[in-house]
Amino acid sequence: MPSEIVFKTCSKHDIERLVSVSQQFYPEHYTHIWKNDDPSYYINLSFNRNAFREDFKIDNIIYFLIEQANKTLGMLKIRTHENVEGFDGSEALQLEKIYLLKESIGLGIGKRGIEFIKNYARALNKKVIWLDVMTTSPALLFYQKLGFQTISFYNLDYPGLKDNYREMQRMILTL
Repeated sequence: MPSEIVFKTCSKHDIERLVSVSQQFYPEHYTHIWKNDDPSYYINLSFNRNAFREDFKIDNIIYFLIEQANKTLGMLKIRTHENVEGFDGSEALQLEKIYLLKESIGLGIGKRGIEFIKNYARALNKKVIWLDVMTTSPALLFYQKLGFQTISFYNLDYPGLKDNYREMQRMILTL
């Protein structure tokens, strides 16, 4: 029987592990969306020690490492009180990032992560969870199957991002 999936709340003492897992999963999944297959702009923007240090200064942001048998499989980043169309921060929780290592895809871990976040949001008396996903992402169908509905669209303006990967969808799940 496989060991239990654990969602470990992170602190600034986990920054090295967050950097390590981030710099592994991001290229595994997203190199193809960048010109010259070079995701370094986004990795340097979002997944360096200083970016994590800055996030840990914000009370609203919480990171979780996803682990099984003391092996890191991915991470979650939430903003516990974040406005979204039609809901203020007291009602809404943002799932800003959910990333899994490639070897962890298809094992039900993403679904377990969403269930974990739903329970977390309910414990905070939230009415909705929201997230942003690329229109071209395989995760879009995953979120739709779990009940998330698209409420708006926008485009990313990161330099070096291929044009056909710029469209994002904002999705919401009512609890």
